[in-house]
Amino acid sequence: MVSAGWFPPYLEEVAAQAEAGTRPKVWLYDLPYDLTVLDQRFVTGPSRVRRALYRRLPLPLAFAVEAFRVRKRYDAIFAWGAEAASLPLALALRFTRGRTRTPLVVLYSWISSGAKAKLLRLAWPGIKALVLPPSAQAEFAVKQLGVPTERITSPKWVVDTGFWNPELVDPQPAEPRAGDPKPDDQDTVMICSAGREMRDFATLIAALDGTGVRCHIAGSLVAGMDDRWRAELGDRGERVGLPEGVTFGPLTPVEMRDLYARSRFVVLPLHPSDTDHGISCMIEAFAMGRAVVCTRFDGQRDALEEGVNGVFVPAHDAAALRTAILELIADPERAAAMGRAARRAAEAEFGMARWVAALTEVLDAAIG
Repeated sequence: MVSAGWFPPYLEEVAAQAEAGTRPKVWLYDLPYDLTVLDQRFVTGPSRVRRALYRRLPLPLAFAVEAFRVRKRYDAIFAWGAEAASLPLALALRFTRGRTRTPLVVLYSWISSGAKAKLLRLAWPGIKALVLPPSAQAEFAVKQLGVPTERITSPKWVVDTGFWNPELVDPQPAEPRAGDPKPDDQDTVMICSAGREMRDFATLIAALDGTGVRCHIAGSLVAGMDDRWRAELGDRGERVGLPEGVTFGPLTPVEMRDLYARSRFVVLPLHPSDTDHGISCMIEAFAMGRAVVCTRFDGQRDALEEGVNGVFVPAHDAAALRTAILELIADPERAAAMGRAARRAAEAEFGMARWVAALTEVLDAAIG
């Protein structure tokens, strides 16, 4: 059973979109198991009374209660993220007798923040295996929470190199795309950035101001929402003034693939943390054969190799970021070489088959 806490589109709908080629593949369905996905539809068949009760509970807690109720039907429970559901479930399993304790395997990316760390300290004995791709988070689990090393595995994250593939991009589309140059601006180099969580777009915008470099930031600008970077720019939901050549707006996965392909390289400005925020954007860029300019902090040490497939810059340093951007623009051969190395790394270290094999090994051992 998989507890994913998934909201529409549901996982099988995402899988259908991947089959149609409109988004990356869902690796979950490559696992060699008969899966039941526990989401808000509760396909596990609770009674009407239970459903009424679940509607009164926070949804993650309802997931935890239902997973605990039906646990004996399954060889294992695999929680992909969904900490708000899987940590209470782990706590309940900790105090369950051994012969009725279905093994719980969890996949997390950030356990060191606040309440999650406190709850995991209590709940980890109820977890059979903890998959933590960020090595800094694995170290935190061992040193700060007392989780035994034999319960932790840290495979590198995964990217669909079949979808994120520069060979799939039409170099001359019929319709204009985000960030496309004006007719008199065809020779201007383009770069891009993307994402939302922990992004330091304020520093990127300051770095680009006055350079004339074209950059599309594929993020979300939602009226009325108080994102940290907009607060730093003095904005509360209206579109802020951007430097000449800088555009902003969300893109579909196919549009994002086109943007990566048209960009000389990708910039990933981040607020420092002890986990690998931005890793999805980074390895997508790698798969598209693009070098990455990224903020240096401990959580990002597992993917970018300085000077090989990208460049690190200090946090919150617009001048250093500007220098790195302009130097790489001025050296297209270096950018291209790092991009080729990035694609090789994506195929060798972040491929789908490797990831599925690693998780299968963990789950097989847990079921044991």
